[in-house]
Amino acid sequence: MKSPLRLALAVTSAITLTLTSGCSLLDASAPVPDDWTPRGSVSAVVAFAPGGGSDRSARVVAQGLNELEAGFDVNVENKEGGSGAVGWATFLAEEGNGNALLVAETALNTLPAVYDVPFSYRDFTPLVMFAEDSRIVVAGKDSPYDTCADLVEDAKQKKVKTGSSGKTGADSLVVAEFEKNGGQFSVVPYGSTGEVLTGLLGGQIDVAPASAASAKPYLESGDFKALCTLTEERYDDPVMKDVPTAAEQGLDAEVTIWRGVLAPSGIADVQRDYWIEAIHKAMKSDTYTDYIKNDMLIPADVSGEEFERFLESYDREMQEVFA
Repeated sequence: MKSPLRLALAVTSAITLTLTSGCSLLDASAPVPDDWTPRGSVSAVVAFAPGGGSDRSARVVAQGLNELEAGFDVNVENKEGGSGAVGWATFLAEEGNGNALLVAETALNTLPAVYDVPFSYRDFTPLVMFAEDSRIVVAGKDSPYDTCADLVEDAKQKKVKTGSSGKTGADSLVVAEFEKNGGQFSVVPYGSTGEVLTGLLGGQIDVAPASAASAKPYLESGDFKALCTLTEERYDDPVMKDVPTAAEQGLDAEVTIWRGVLAPSGIADVQRDYWIEAIHKAMKSDTYTDYIKNDMLIPADVSGEEFERFLESYDREMQEVFA
């Protein structure tokens, strides 16, 4: 699929900006000593706006690394635009820079599967996948739907209006899974999961996919009811434990979202190994533990070449989903 004009312009602007702003490519040829360690300011780029799930994960990573007090200071830099395209296109210019990190997620696979962008996950160096996420589907308390099976069955007869926080994010994967099961959906785009849930609360849409942590307060208040989760197993949570998976309802539908840290391409092995070890140490912190628990995520620890193999396999799956 060809990119919309505004996405193409956003990516072009990002690349032009990095090429004219004295990017790190100028220093990439300097030899890297065997005892290299980062010093001073380290950027942690997130390609989405402050306040969302990607931004939160980046700030957790940054805090965990800073708590190591290892002689560097990690600062989150939000470079949003183009569903992640601007931030990732900008990060291309960090080639060879060991003092730059990229905190990314599934859209790094799905965006290139949908649009013509000048990058893919292969243009970066995988470090550590630190968490996996999924989605729950909710409806208003007075909705005629009680399960996702009900929803898909009705959507076989008519288009059901759902929200999505992006054409290439986790919500879009839920819609793709339900369409694979025969449903038809009219998708209303929103800027964030919070906006999707607000739209559902205001009756603008019929159902909404969302992160479990975002939906939980509405389930507790009784404003929403849960139709199903897209997880492999039920959530281990007092509120969510009674919500069946889509598979339990007879649907072939599951959504897994990865969250991880990557570095620029062209960094030295010593730089890659340093960051993998440092991130592993950060994952032992209370900051990381609380993040996994409070955001209802699945802890993960996949690093280096294993992470690269995971991304290769995941990328093939996304190519099939968005074919």
